[in-house]
Amino acid sequence: MVLCVTAVVLGADVLLRSGARWWEGLIAAACAVAALPRSSALSWGEYVVIEVRYLTRRRVRRIAVDVEDDALRVVARGARRVWCYDFVHHGRLDLAGHDVALASRLARTAESLAESGERAHVALRVESSAEVDAAVRTVICLSVPSPPSSEWRRDPRAGLSPAIGAGVVALVERRDYVRTPHDVVRTLRAVGFAEATPENALEVLSERFSWLSISLHATVLPRERARRVTSRAVHRIDTDARFARGAGYRWSAHHERRLEALSQREYAVASGAALCHWALYVVVRAPTLDELKERVDETLGAARGAGLRLEKGVGLQYEWLLFQAPGGPGW
Repeated sequence: MVLCVTAVVLGADVLLRSGARWWEGLIAAACAVAALPRSSALSWGEYVVIEVRYLTRRRVRRIAVDVEDDALRVVARGARRVWCYDFVHHGRLDLAGHDVALASRLARTAESLAESGERAHVALRVESSAEVDAAVRTVICLSVPSPPSSEWRRDPRAGLSPAIGAGVVALVERRDYVRTPHDVVRTLRAVGFAEATPENALEVLSERFSWLSISLHATVLPRERARRVTSRAVHRIDTDARFARGAGYRWSAHHERRLEALSQREYAVASGAALCHWALYVVVRAPTLDELKERVDETLGAARGAGLRLEKGVGLQYEWLLFQAPGGPGW
C-alpha cells in the first residue's frame, strides 16, 4: 500500500510539476514495479527484501530447548518459558465435529487469557505417527502458566518439536529447507482457504502423512487492546466507504462483506470474545533432500485437494521453523 501511494504521488509530481528531476521518475517507476504482485502472497518489493535478508544473514544458527522445572525453556531470539500440555485421547482430534465440547473449552481458555490483560501466545500442535494404529498426538503450549481443562496433562517434554529436538541444536539454513542433526525440514505456511474447503482439511493432512507436524499458533490480545483494534478497523473501512461513495465510486459487494465481517467481529469482541492473530504452519520432515522434495510435493497436492493454500517460504525457512516452535519465537 505504501509503495502504491508513493508511486502515485511521485508520478503525479513528475508529470504535473515543471523542472522535475529525472531520478524522481525513476523512483516512482521502481515503487510501481515493487508494488506489483509476484505471487499470491508476495509483491516484488517484499521478494527483494526477503532475498537481501537471506543473503546477508548467517547460515548456521543455534537454538536451545530444555526442560526447566515445570516448563519448556526455548532460547532463540531471546529466552522464553512455555507451559506444555498433552491431550489425553485415543483417536483423532476432530475440532470441527465430534469434539465440539473440547473446542468450546479451548475457546474459553483463549477468552480467559484475554481477560488477564496480558499478551499471551497459544500453540496447538498435531503430530502424526509412523506406527500402525498409533494415535495422533496433540499438544497445547501456553506462554503463561494458565492450565486448560482436565483433558490436558501437563508435560514439559510434550512441547519438544521433532523438527528441532532437545538441547543445543545447530540448524543450517538453505533457501528451500533447514538441515537439523537428524532430518531435513521444510516449513510451509497457510495463506488461505478455498471457499468450498471441507471442514476436515487439517484432518486430511494429519491422518494421511506420518511425517507431518501441523502447528496452529495464536497470539491472544488483551481485551482493551482488542476492542481498540477492532474499532479502528471498522472506522477506517467505513470512512473509506463514505469517501468513495462521495467521490462517485461504486462500493463493491466484496468491500461490503468485508465491512460487515469487521462489524460482526467488533460486536463479538465487545461481547467478550477473544481477538487472536492466527498462523498455521505445516512442517515436512525427511531423512534426505530427495525424499523431502517428494514429500513436499505430496503435501502441497493433498493440501490443494483439501482447499488449503500453502506458501513455500523460499528464503524464510529458518524464520518459519522458529515461528512454528513452542512459544513462537519471533512472533
